[in-house]
This record gives sequence, structure tokens and C-alpha cells, in this order.
Amino acid sequence: MEDTFYRGPDSEKQLIAVAYRAAESLLRSVNYLTPAITAELLGLLNLHTLWGLCLVLAGWFLATVISGPIGIAINVALLVYGLWDLWDRVRELYALLKDWFWGFYNATNDKELDEAGQHFATAISKGGITILELVLTHRAFRFASGKMVERFPPPEKLKKRVNAERERASTSEEQRSKTESEQRKTESEQKEAERKRTEETPKERRVAQRLAELRGTVQGYGGVELAKDVGAKLPSLPSTETYLLIGLAALGGVTLVALLAAAASEGNKGRNR
Repeated sequence: MEDTFYRGPDSEKQLIAVAYRAAESLLRSVNYLTPAITAELLGLLNLHTLWGLCLVLAGWFLATVISGPIGIAINVALLVYGLWDLWDRVRELYALLKDWFWGFYNATNDKELDEAGQHFATAISKGGITILELVLTHRAFRFASGKMVERFPPPEKLKKRVNAERERASTSEEQRSKTESEQRKTESEQKEAERKRTEETPKERRVAQRLAELRGTVQGYGGVELAKDVGAKLPSLPSTETYLLIGLAALGGVTLVALLAAAASEGNKGRNR
């Protein structure tokens, strides 16, 4: 809109300019909001609701805060729309969003509109969305904003901005859902891999059982007898020597000698086959 930063004497033209700056900065605020709050905010606001809200807030701000000749003219116009019943709610919103109001009102360029959007995001994240919802659902607001939107239709540029922002938010939400789904899948795969890694295989259980038997044998026999017994008790497994070495850490004394002898015996069996 060519007159986004208009500050001349025409009261209606200035109302539209200030309302548009409010709407533009509000749309920019989604860049600083969480996806959840963005979805909630955009769920409350369609094109006409957004524009009606910004017309009402800009009118209230010009009439009651800025005042002067422009404010008086707008104040008289607002009486026609029966907005006095809504003023208490708007005052509550102003108390929370004061930095945003002054930000969009004083903005003279896009950078300052973006900064105003940051102020809106900060306040709305601290509970402002609840008060905003109370304003939007107020009977006086619905009546007055509807009449004002009829009198001052949404600028074409705002229509494009709203559609673009909704499309961007939708794409962002789809991407977020996809990322979360992939993360859950990865976590599940990692847990399954860990379960398989720590779960004993039948072969490992058999070897552990044999080692337990060997421990008992060590207590009843000497090293020579154990060496003979090992050859009979251990199965002919490809990794027998590896498992015996692991078992050696749990055995001591004559066991060490005996198991080394058993390993040698098992190795000889393999060479003689």
C-alpha cells in the first residue's frame, strides 16, 4: 500500500495507514513465535477479523492516546460504531501491548515494523493471546469491526500478505510434524538396536553355562584334571577361544592355567580335523 506511512491531515487516510501498519507488524510477529502459538494466533484471525481488529485498535489509539484534531475526528466516527462498550477490553490489551502500539504507530520503514512485530510476539507469548481472544469474541467488537470493514475494505496488499503467511505457516507445520515423526522413528530404532545389543544370544548363554560349569570343576579338580575336562565340556564353536578369554577375567589361580590349557587343547582339535 502506497500510503503505509502516511501522517497527513486526512483522518480516514491516517486511520487506514496506522491500521495497516498494525496488521503488517502483527503478521511479522509470527517469525518470533513458537509454531504452537502461531497456529493459535492464525486460528483466531482471518483476513476480515485481522483487518477489523487493527482498524478498531488503531482507531482507539488515535482517539484516546494520540488525540489532537485527528483523534477527535476519529473519536466522533467511532461513536457511530458503538465501540465505547469495548474500550475497557482494549485498555487491557493496550497495557500488555503498549510497546507494540507505539512501535507500529511510530514506524517509518519495514525494519521498524519488524521490530514492532517482535514486541507483539513477546507480549502475546506472555498470555496476551487470552486477552486478544476476549476482545475478538466481544459482542461490541464483532458488530463494530464488521461495520468498519464494510466502510474500509481490506487493502489488496494485506490479502496477499495474509495468504502468504498462512501458506508459510502451513508448510512450516508440515515440516515440523515430519521432523518430529523422523525423530520418533530414529529413537525407536536406537532403542531396538540397544535391546538387540544387550540381549544374550543362545550361543552366548550356552558358553556362559559352560563357564559356570568350569568354575565348579576348578573347585574340585587340579589344573591337569581340568585341562582334560575342558576338552570334553566345551562345544566346537568358532569363537570358543574368544569366549574363554572373556571367562578368564572371572576366574583365578589354577583356573587360569587350566583354561589356557583348555584353549590350547581346543586349538589342537581344530588343527587335527
